[in-house]
Amino acid sequence: MNTCYRLKSTLFCTTMALLLTACGGGSTAKKPQIIEEPAPIVFDYQKLIDETVSETIPGIILLVSSPEKQFLGSAGLANKVTQNPMQTYHTMPTASAGKPMIALLAAMLADETLLDLDATLNTWLSADILNQIENSEEITLRQLLNHTSGLYDYDDNDNYLNLLLAEPDQLKTDIDFLVFGLNKPAEFKPGQGYHYSNTGYLLAGLILDQVLGMHHSVALRARILEPLGLNATYYRGIEKDLGDFISGYHKFDDDNETYDTKSYLENVAIANAPVVSSVEDMALFLKSAVAEQSFINSEIRADIFGSQQLNGFIGIEARGNNTVYGHSGLTHGYHTQNIYVKEKELSITAFINCSTQPVCENTMDSLITKILTNELD
Repeated sequence: MNTCYRLKSTLFCTTMALLLTACGGGSTAKKPQIIEEPAPIVFDYQKLIDETVSETIPGIILLVSSPEKQFLGSAGLANKVTQNPMQTYHTMPTASAGKPMIALLAAMLADETLLDLDATLNTWLSADILNQIENSEEITLRQLLNHTSGLYDYDDNDNYLNLLLAEPDQLKTDIDFLVFGLNKPAEFKPGQGYHYSNTGYLLAGLILDQVLGMHHSVALRARILEPLGLNATYYRGIEKDLGDFISGYHKFDDDNETYDTKSYLENVAIANAPVVSSVEDMALFLKSAVAEQSFINSEIRADIFGSQQLNGFIGIEARGNNTVYGHSGLTHGYHTQNIYVKEKELSITAFINCSTQPVCENTMDSLITKILTNELD
């Protein structure tokens, strides 16, 4: 059998031929031809975000991090009026991407036996609230957190915008927005289906306050933010003195004007969209919740990711041999995507300071799809 064929190595065979010729003492030996492997294609994430910003998409911050690569970049503007450029350290409201922190806090308190996730709402809430919620006697805290309560989503009630836009300097909390989710028909009996409901997280926030005897932001800071060193993260409205966030841009329905919504959101403190954060902090939180064994114990992790998961982590998706964990956030002026791929130890976190539909959401979806395709496919 031909040695070169058997070893299947062109470079090895070329080198061997040169050595044999040299040993024979001939003077006509040729310089070996070195066949170089093609260089791997490196995806240019900075170019990707530079090309994504536009008049509608003012600015982007992107983190792509794994043991093999680290990318942290920004593009575009943090403020369209001042023309301040977007910076990688900038923070913004993360909307529903912060829900996992509320779910995790509830699981931690349950692990400390301070509450029972499977107790019904009448364990904590007043009759005045309970009487305005269909099936309240059957709904559990777990069902609020994993969106199986059947509760109407107050975000579907456009009247809540009047409260959001009125008196922007006044602090507004869970109880203020709850009225827009009460006295509505249930989507289904508790535990009999799935319906994403921000109302459930408002109620969860009120329950946590009742259990703790104080606003749950205090426990969130003590049990999650400080232990993980999430120094750029704070509870919006309640802890606004701890930081500031960039402008966000949104067009309301039937209005061609683009609004800077920052002033309307600065004093809103709600459990369904709790925190202002940075891309690095959000990536660290999700990675720690999924993979950091020293952060939470197996019982808490089972509550978060088990068969009755507390679905702040709404997306747990198998992609080939990879498990993709993630949660997006979309509010007036801001869009967040936070993803962790366990097998690859891959974090992907992106911020866009716009929310006008459908272009902002479609742009984020396209951005994330390109990154996941490059990293996983």
